[in-house]
Amino acid sequence: MQHYPAAGVDSSTLRWVLDHRTSWATRSASALSTVFAPIWVAIATVISAFGLIRRDRCLERGARILGAVMLAGAVAEALKLGVDRLRPSAIYQVGAPELTMSFPSGHVTGICALVFAAAVAATAAGGARIAAIAAATLVTAAVGASRLYLGAHWRTDVLASVGVALASVLAAPMVVDPVIEWMRPHLPVRLQPMVDAGEGTQVAEHASTC
Repeated sequence: MQHYPAAGVDSSTLRWVLDHRTSWATRSASALSTVFAPIWVAIATVISAFGLIRRDRCLERGARILGAVMLAGAVAEALKLGVDRLRPSAIYQVGAPELTMSFPSGHVTGICALVFAAAVAATAAGGARIAAIAAATLVTAAVGASRLYLGAHWRTDVLASVGVALASVLAAPMVVDPVIEWMRPHLPVRLQPMVDAGEGTQVAEHASTC
């Protein structure tokens, strides 16, 4: 196994977790890890994105959510292959051992990208957005803690996942918007309003329009 500069931090975190496991915390962490597994996050992303598109009658907000999660997932998979980092030993993991590459965490990357992209897309600047971002932070922290608690990841895996996800949320408009613009002349006339800025239906009083 390769040497990592943060190995001491990772090992100390794992030792702390092993010393503080309880039956109720194990059940809670296992439930969180199951509910926010990548497959369920992917399904939630599609439902959220297409729900917004249908409600707005416009691609922009839903496409940005979908784009953020897809971009985060692609970057995470590339890092897993490139870094090729082993997970904590199976003897430290709770439940069936996870043997795929550890860096970064797919669970944390996916849910962090989804909840932050949704928080930004579904709210306007102000109190509503602050509340949404706070909620997204709590969800991300809970899922990250569950992955550490279960011994499925190192602490630096989780921190890197958050970085990948947030960077993807910020980058998504720069990737998605040009694609929408490229689509404009290729769509039937009846679908043009879905890509025309300013033509979408306003969703809520403080939500942005397309």
